[in-house]
Order: sequence, then structure tokens, then C-alpha cells
Amino acid sequence: MSFPKNLRDVYAEGRLLPFIGAGISMAVEWKINEELRRGPSWSELVEKAANLLGFNDPDLLRVRGTDLQILEYFKLKNVNSTELTNWLLTEFQPPIEALKGSTIHKGLSELDKCKTFYTTNFDSFLENSFTSLGRSNKIIAKEQDMHRVQNGECEIIKFHGDLLNPDKMVLSEADYEKRLALSTEMDYRFKSDLLNRTVLFLGYSFRDPNVSYLFRTITDQFKSNNGIQEPKAYIVVKNPSKFEKLLFKSRHIEIIPAETENMTEFISELLSFIKGK
Repeated sequence: MSFPKNLRDVYAEGRLLPFIGAGISMAVEWKINEELRRGPSWSELVEKAANLLGFNDPDLLRVRGTDLQILEYFKLKNVNSTELTNWLLTEFQPPIEALKGSTIHKGLSELDKCKTFYTTNFDSFLENSFTSLGRSNKIIAKEQDMHRVQNGECEIIKFHGDLLNPDKMVLSEADYEKRLALSTEMDYRFKSDLLNRTVLFLGYSFRDPNVSYLFRTITDQFKSNNGIQEPKAYIVVKNPSKFEKLLFKSRHIEIIPAETENMTEFISELLSFIKGK
């Protein structure tokens, strides 16, 4: 497989900033009573919210609104939101061996020169896998956490909150609109971390609701930086079309095309390449 050499260079310089999406959690597999389970996807979260609203067929709601609007409706109906977070907590708790056995999570934990990792995932897969694999880490989910990092710890920044900080979760359409103002503590931190860094997006699809927001941040941050020759961000995309390539390029983001059905193997090989193995 052919990967951008520049990624290896910026990693060696300590300037690579991994950004982890739901696709990485979905790569974790385990069994419960012989039933194969995977990490949560965005669509599963939306469908569960629809079920809690009394809709057995979530597609009936999707005819009328977007996934973000469904989650907004969920909050407006005053449904106890803990039902949704409890579902995530109870249904998506893989055994430690499953996390340790994830080649992607192992590869991420071995990126020793990366001191900061971002994720929009609500689950605890990333931090739990790092801990089980011996990578000391600190969770940053709110402003107060930013001053508590100990020597030797890497930071895992839960950019959209997590299940332990539900009031910080960016979940509904209104939540995303507030974040588009780029005025929260997490936004300031992200824009600061972007300086002289190259972002590597893993586990995102072109339709992911996080994508447009994050890419707008990237574009706004560097649109006046005409002297920079290297791409400021990369994203792994499965079988990308010309449509995706052009739109990403306009945002100064280079696609790493994954012409394969086995995304876990592809990303694992990419991480090995970055480390120089």
C-alpha cells in the first residue's frame, strides 16, 4: 500500500495530531452469548433514540428530518436522556481483551511521539485500550481537566464530551449550531493545537455530521497560511469518488484512499507506516 511520506515525517517531528471517529470504535469486536458485537455507530445511536420515542422504524422519522434533527426532537420531548446514555454504557462495554486485541487501538497507543489525541466518540474505548496497553493517559472532557496532566501522560481530548460528562455532549442539531460559533474552551484549545500540526482523521465518513464542522475549523484556521506547502490534514476515505476528492481538497485536506473492504487492516498498516515499521 502507498501512504503519504509526509505523515511519517510530521510524526517523527512530534507534529501529528490524530482525530478519532466512530469508525475506530466500530473496529472493536467481541461476543456476548455467541453474538458478535461491535462498537457503537452514529446511526445506531439515532435509531435507539427513535425507538425510545416510540418509533419502531427510525426511517419514518428520517423521511421528515436529519439525524441531528431526530436527536433534537428527542431532547425537546423531554425524554429522560439517561436512557440513551445508559444504553451506551451497558450495551457497548467490550472486555479488556477485545480492546487489547484491536490492532488499530494497539497501533494508536504505540504512537509515542503523539502526546495529544482528539476524539468525537462518547465511549471510553480509546482511553481504556490505552490504559490496558500500558499507555498512560489523561481524559480532557472539560476546561477544568486541561491543567491536570501529569508527566508522561498523553492527553485524550473528548471533543464532543463523553458519557461521564453528559452536559458536555454535542449530540443534537442545537448542540452543533452552538459549536459552529467556535467559541467554547474546546474550540480554542483545538485551534491552538492546530498550530504547526498536521491532523490525521481516522474513522470518519464523508456524511459524518462531525466532518463539516471539523473541516470548517481546519479551513478557517489555515486559509490565510498561503506559505504552507504541506497538507494540514489527512483523512482516510474508503473508495473515494471525484466528488469527495475535490471537496476535501478545497478544504486543504488530502484524502488517503482506502481501496479495500478491510478498513481495519488498512488503518493498522497506515499506523505501522507512520511509526516507520
